[in-house]
Amino acid sequence: MLPRLLPALLLVTVPLAARADPSLPNDERWFSVGPLVSIERIADEPMVGLGLEATFNAVDEIGALGLFGQGQWMTDGYARLAGGVQGTLLFTGVELGVYHQTGTKDFLPTTGLQIAPYFTFVYASVGVRFNIPLSSKGGHGPGEPRRVRHGSEVGLVLTGKFPFKVSNHSTYKSSLRWS
Repeated sequence: MLPRLLPALLLVTVPLAARADPSLPNDERWFSVGPLVSIERIADEPMVGLGLEATFNAVDEIGALGLFGQGQWMTDGYARLAGGVQGTLLFTGVELGVYHQTGTKDFLPTTGLQIAPYFTFVYASVGVRFNIPLSSKGGHGPGEPRRVRHGSEVGLVLTGKFPFKVSNHSTYKSSLRWS
């Protein structure tokens, strides 16, 4: 399944990046939304997540600071939600935030910290996501001794981005030529 998704994501984002305006932004606000694909537990039994990411950034020349939000459905049958702040310098950046994973028959709901360094290329990004739970494995309560919380995980994250410039008048202007 994953080998088919990667070429499709590249086919969508590479032509858009080729048309990008090479000038540097100066005190601009951008809203981006796009698909999010992640692979976690790469060494164990790989698990794929499909979802959506939205970001709002204040961009000034080579740096940006903003907020992100993510929602995903993971192949193990649970939802993963995350949000926080992100900073970018040229083509590199980092997300710092919190995440929540819903429970399953094997795992209790888990909340933790997310740290995700990434490389960005205007219309796409690739990063490594570190999940650090805020509570112990626990889960040995009455009636369900085998359910535990999700543990620490490391995953690969691929994101497509459709950026819209936000003006001072709260209107959106797409960066795509055909808009």
